[in-house]
Order: sequence, then C-alpha cells, then structure tokens
Amino acid sequence: MFTQSKRDLSEIRNHLITKSDFKDYPPEYFITISYHESYTRDELLKFHKRISNVIHDTFDPYNMNPICEAYFIEEGKKRLKSIRTRTIKNTILDEYEFDKELELVKGNLHTHLLLSLPSVPIDSDSSNKNLRKVWRNLYAEYVGRPPNHLLEDENHPYLIAETLDEVIRDRCYSFIANSDESVDIRLINNKKEFGDKGVKGWQGALHYATKQMYCKDQFLEVFDEQNSNICIAKFCSH
Repeated sequence: MFTQSKRDLSEIRNHLITKSDFKDYPPEYFITISYHESYTRDELLKFHKRISNVIHDTFDPYNMNPICEAYFIEEGKKRLKSIRTRTIKNTILDEYEFDKELELVKGNLHTHLLLSLPSVPIDSDSSNKNLRKVWRNLYAEYVGRPPNHLLEDENHPYLIAETLDEVIRDRCYSFIANSDESVDIRLINNKKEFGDKGVKGWQGALHYATKQMYCKDQFLEVFDEQNSNICIAKFCSH
C-alpha cells in the first residue's frame, strides 16, 4: 500500500518526466557537487547561479542553443560533531585524559545537477572561442586541441564531461571542495539502470535526485526553482 508521501513523490516525478523541458531535451549528464564547508540552502542557490553562468558562458555564450538544467539539493548523512573537549581524571590509571563531547548534527548539503547540452558544436575549429580557450589549457599537451579520439562523434559526451569538470573546478574554486570526488560527472545511458531502483536512463537519474522529496511541501526545499529552467510551474507555484 502506498503512503501519501509515496503518492506525492510519484506525482512529482511523473510531472517532471512528462511535463518539463526534459521531455524534449533529456539530460545527458548527472553531476554531483560537494562544497568546502557546511553552507546554507540560500548560499547553495548563489553557487548554483554561478555554476549555471559558467556552463552557459562556456558552451553557449551567444545564447543560441537550449541548455536545460535542474538543480536538486540533498542533505548528507548525519554526522558526529565535537562540541567541546574537557580534561577528566582516569582514577584507574591515575592520570588525566581528554574527553570529547559529541553531538549528532545534520549532514552537509550537496547538489545534484541534471544537465542537457543539446546542439552544442564540438568540432575544435567551429566551436566557440570560450571552449577553445578552455581546451588550450586543458589539452596543452596536445597543442591546445582535444585529442583526436575525443573528437569522434561517439566520444563527444566524454569530451564535454572533461570540459565541464575543468570549468566548474577552475571558475568555482572558492566554494567547490578540493577532492577528486567533489565534482562527480556521470554520463546518463538510457539503456542502463541508474541507481538501485530499476529505472533506466535519465528517469532513473531523476528518481535518484528526488529521493528526499517526501512530500509536496518539501519539493521546493529540494528543488532549486531559481536556477533551474525546465518549466515546472505547477509545483513551483505552491
């Protein structure tokens, strides 16, 4: 038997799948972004705006091609945090020890971005100047051009993924964490399951990104309507 929360979540997912711009421009990339510190939701909205500006400036600086983005905010697992350290005497050993007082706190917020970059010219000679500038640094060892194998049609998604990773880290360094996993870009394969719920492709990625939407009221806590552009006015108007 479905609970009300499951019915709400199913309705939200169905609306995103059938009514949003992703119906016409399915997302090809699932990007998870971790941050330096424990930031607030409002701070993440500012970071999303910066990330969005970087993506558009890199791949479509003249606003000629549709780029569809959906930003989802997820709370990490709860963690133990040290509140204070005090000195206590161990009467058995007859010596003083440090004792940490811990409390369980909310996990840090991170971002899931579903991204569609349709109609972006990739050929290194016809691509826009901003892309060529990124590639000059990213592929300096190849004389500033992507290696030939990445210019083959079937490898374009990997070239875009490498480029996305480079520009997000380079131009958003003030708030992006430093680890290799802080910008995790996964190519969405519509023939394969995404996650562990048995749902394939971008719809599986959407199921994963919305897993903390326990009710309709929580939709706008998880979904960043300010920086997403996939036209879902029905739920944003609540």
